[in-house]
Amino acid sequence: MIPSVTSSDAGSGDESLTWDPAVREAVLDLDRLASWQARSDRLLEAEGAGHLVHDLPLRADGRGVGIESRPWRIDPIPMVLNAGTFQWLAAAIEARMDALELVVDDLYGAQVVVRERIVHGDALFGTPAFRPVAIGSPPPKRWITTYAIDLMRTVDGAWEVVQDLTDAPPGLGYALLNRSVTSRVVPELMFESGVASLARYPARLGAALAAASDAVSPRTVLFSGGIDHPSYVDHSYLAVQLGVHLAEGPDLVVRQGSVWLRTLDALEPIDVIYRRLEDPGVDPLEVGALGSAGVPGLLRAVRSGSVSLANGHGVGVLEAPHLGDAIDQAMERLTGEAPLLPRRRPDSVPARSPSFGPSGVSTVSSVVRMFAVRDDERVWVLPGGTGRILHPGDDPRTPTPCAAKDVWVLGITIARPVQVKLPQVDFSRSVPTRAADSLYWMNRAAERAEVMVRTTRVISARLEQDPSLGSLAGGAWSARMRLVSLGIRRDRVDDPTVELALSVNPSMLRTELAENADRVAAEIGSLLTEATSVREYLSVTTGRVLEHLARLRGDLQRHVAAVDDFDAILADFAALAGLWSESTVRGPAWRLGDVGRRLERALA
Repeated sequence: MIPSVTSSDAGSGDESLTWDPAVREAVLDLDRLASWQARSDRLLEAEGAGHLVHDLPLRADGRGVGIESRPWRIDPIPMVLNAGTFQWLAAAIEARMDALELVVDDLYGAQVVVRERIVHGDALFGTPAFRPVAIGSPPPKRWITTYAIDLMRTVDGAWEVVQDLTDAPPGLGYALLNRSVTSRVVPELMFESGVASLARYPARLGAALAAASDAVSPRTVLFSGGIDHPSYVDHSYLAVQLGVHLAEGPDLVVRQGSVWLRTLDALEPIDVIYRRLEDPGVDPLEVGALGSAGVPGLLRAVRSGSVSLANGHGVGVLEAPHLGDAIDQAMERLTGEAPLLPRRRPDSVPARSPSFGPSGVSTVSSVVRMFAVRDDERVWVLPGGTGRILHPGDDPRTPTPCAAKDVWVLGITIARPVQVKLPQVDFSRSVPTRAADSLYWMNRAAERAEVMVRTTRVISARLEQDPSLGSLAGGAWSARMRLVSLGIRRDRVDDPTVELALSVNPSMLRTELAENADRVAAEIGSLLTEATSVREYLSVTTGRVLEHLARLRGDLQRHVAAVDDFDAILADFAALAGLWSESTVRGPAWRLGDVGRRLERALA
C-alpha cells in the first residue's frame, strides 16, 4: 500500500535537522569529524579500495590495468532519511520497478507503446542499447532482478528521478562497503540514532538471484569485467558478501548449450549469472563485445533456458536519456497510473545538506542512489544507499567520483529475510583457473620483491655505516655489490669476467640501489594487482597489510625510502607470508600460491 503522502511531504529540507539535538551536536563536532574522517579513510583503504590506483603495472598475463575508479572518501556526515520518507520512497521505487518491468517486456514483446507511438519506433530502434535479438525471447522469470535509481531532493522538498539504472546497476557493493566502514567509525552514534541495518540485505539479494532460476539449488557467479572495470571494487566486495565466485570472461565457457565455470578440478555448471558487466560486453558473437570481456555463446545459452541472466539482456534500453519522457509515458499507459516519482526538471535546484571537507563543515548538493531487488514475492528496497556529492558544474547523472555519503534510515525495523537453501561454494576446492593464476603470480611477486628489498637493505645499511666502502680498493666492493644487485634483479650481465673493479665508478652503486627501489615498487604493484583480483581468497587482515604496502610503494616511487623504510617493507612481507600460511584454506589455491613463492625463492 502506497502511503498517502506526496513527494514533497515525504521529505522537506534537511532531515538531519530533525535529529536528537545531542546526536546532531556530536555529528557536527569539528574535532570528532576530523578524527572520523581519518579513521574512515584508513578503513576504506584497508578494505581494498585504496589498492586500486590508476598506475598499477601490467599483469602477469600481459594485460594492462586502466582503472577509472579512484579511491574515494566517505563524508563523515551522513545523509539522513526518516521512516516516513523512506517508506514513501520505497513504495514509489517498488511501483516504478514493476512498471519498468512491464515496459521492457512490452518493448521486446507486443510493442503496444510503439504501435500507439508513445515510444516512437525511430527513437527506439535507433538506440544502441536496444537489442532486436531479444524480441520474443523473454527471460523465464523476469527482466529486472536488481535495480538502482538516482534521486534528487529539490529545494522545495520534492523528490525527482535523476536516472534509472537497469542494465548492470552499479553501487550496491559501494553502499555496503561505506556502511561497513561507517559502522566501525561511529558504532555508538548509529546505535543511539536507531539506524536501520544493512547486514541482512546480501541475503535478500542472494534470494532474489536464486529466484531468477527454476533450479532447486542454483549455482550463482558474479560476472565482472575484471580489475580494469570502473566498478571493480564494487564487484569484488559484493562477491565476498554474497559468498560466490567473482568470474571474468575467461573463467566462463559455453559447452553443450550450458555455461560452465573453469576450475582447477573440472568444469562446474552455472545456473545464474549475476551480470555486473554492461550489455555491450556480454557476448562477442552477438553484441560485438568490447575487448575480451565477454563469453562467446552466452546469450544463446540464456535463450535455451540452461542459465539465467540477471539482469536480462537488453534492459539497458530503459536507461537511454532521450527516451526518458517516453518511458514515463509508457509506464503510465501500461499501469494506468502516473509514476509517483517525476523525472528531474531542467530547472530543478537540488537541496543542500551539511558536509565535512578541508575547510570544515559546509553545505553541498548531492544525489542519493537507492537499490532494490525482486524475488518471487515482492520488491525489497535497501534501507539506505549511497549519497554522491555534487561539485560545482557536475551533471547529477555523473557526479565527480571523489566523495560519498552513507545514507541512514532512522526509525524502522527490517524484517528478517527468508532463508533460501543455496549451494555452499567450497573455496578450498572450487578454484577458477584465472584466480589460481593470480594467486601464483601474487606470491611470486611478493617473494621477488622481498629478496630485492632484503638485498638493497643490506647494501644500503653497510654504506650508511661505512661510506668509505664505496671507494675501497678502487671500487672493488662497489663492483661486487653492483653485480649482486644486478643478479637479484636478473638483469643481464654481458661479461662478468671483466674486471669491473677497475672501471666502476662508486657512485654507480647508488644508482643501482635507486633502480632497485623502482623495481621493488613495480613488484609491489604487481602483487597488489593480482591480490585485488582474488579478494575472496584473502583475509581482511591481509587487506590491511596490502594497504600499508601500497603506501610504502608510493614512498619508493618518490625515492624517499631509507633503510628504516626497507625494514617496514620486510615486516609487511613477513606478515603477508604468515597470513598466507595461517589464514588461507589449504586447498589447490593455497598450493599454487605456495609453489609460486617457493619457486621464486629457489631462483633467488
